[in-house]
Amino acid sequence: MKKIVKQTLMSIAVFISRLGMLPANFSPLGALGFFSSNPMIFVLSFLAFDWLVGGFYQGVQFNYLGFLGYWLIGRLAAQNMKLQLVGLPLASLLFFLMSNFGVWLYWYPHTLNGLAACYLLAVPFYRNTLIGDLVFGYGYLLVKAIIKKYMTLHQPHSAVL
Repeated sequence: MKKIVKQTLMSIAVFISRLGMLPANFSPLGALGFFSSNPMIFVLSFLAFDWLVGGFYQGVQFNYLGFLGYWLIGRLAAQNMKLQLVGLPLASLLFFLMSNFGVWLYWYPHTLNGLAACYLLAVPFYRNTLIGDLVFGYGYLLVKAIIKKYMTLHQPHSAVL
């Protein structure tokens, strides 16, 4: 129960952060999905934002598939920090590829030039997404490691009789 409350509060904080307080696509949303153990809280987070603020558009379902990639890769890497360090930027790349495929499918000519133009024009958004994922995701891992180290150093030692 405590974990659900913590994840819900994190989800609310992520929602608030997406209200224009940060540069476009620079958000803790990807990190939330990657590290979330409860996919429903993550899904409700981005659905609520789209429903209340962002709106729906043709191709948005590809964004949702990309968001699912964060969660799936995060689950695969959940118990291994080295995999997390590699998996988070991989999840970010997967989101970029999936979401912009949807943009191309609905908004660009269905040609190789249209596909190339779509992905090229999306690179600045991907840059912010990747930086946000790394700042918030690696920041989370750093804080987690510091807390673990602190708890290890300040754990009462049992006396050996």
